[in-house]
Amino acid sequence: MNRRFHDLDGNLVKSDSGIWINGFDYNGISHITPHVPEINDTIRTPCEEWAPFCGLPWILPVHFMFRKNWYLPASEIFPASPIHFKVLTKELTPWNSVRLSFEVSGPSHMSLYIRPHEGSALSTWSLGDGTPVASVGGDYFVFYSHGLQATPWHFWIELTASEKHSDGIVSLAIAAHYFFGEDQKSPQLCALLERLPNWTFSSGMFRLHLVEVQTGHQERFLYHEGSQTLERAS
Repeated sequence: MNRRFHDLDGNLVKSDSGIWINGFDYNGISHITPHVPEINDTIRTPCEEWAPFCGLPWILPVHFMFRKNWYLPASEIFPASPIHFKVLTKELTPWNSVRLSFEVSGPSHMSLYIRPHEGSALSTWSLGDGTPVASVGGDYFVFYSHGLQATPWHFWIELTASEKHSDGIVSLAIAAHYFFGEDQKSPQLCALLERLPNWTFSSGMFRLHLVEVQTGHQERFLYHEGSQTLERAS
């Protein structure tokens, strides 16, 4: 996973790369550390409190089920099918809400995460029956998939806000899941898997972008510009 965070002016404020590890079992990584000493509690993953789903690329909205996550530093990698994310339009509707439309292209499986900021509310969107349903914690989750030869994904969201906010009105994140092909496993992940005991297995590879947008004359873009987010389950 490579992540790049940008501020309102598009400046890079934070970046990192690594292998994301989930410990669903109650024992966490205690049985893995003897085999891979660098996987220990010193690399516990901090939650990016301001980002949807802690800034991590969950394939399902199950973040509340995991007590601990780990993030092992690794070199940046470059997938053959990266995500491309665009904010197409931003308009104020006659009923005084803000409608934002987007275009996304990427691999066959992607997830969308939305978090309205305090004082804002997600009133409707172009997905499903038009009625957003929040996940545990108040963030919104959408899983999207398409065939191998697909046109870009277009969607819009509509928000109401009591007033303008200097830190924006909503945060969005896009995660790409690489289930097959050359992007499925990176050399770093393959090397790590060779060191693990034979009773473990791997599950899922992702790329994450995070984007924040604010009302007014300025838009805020925060990207997790990751090549491949890698998950390890034991």
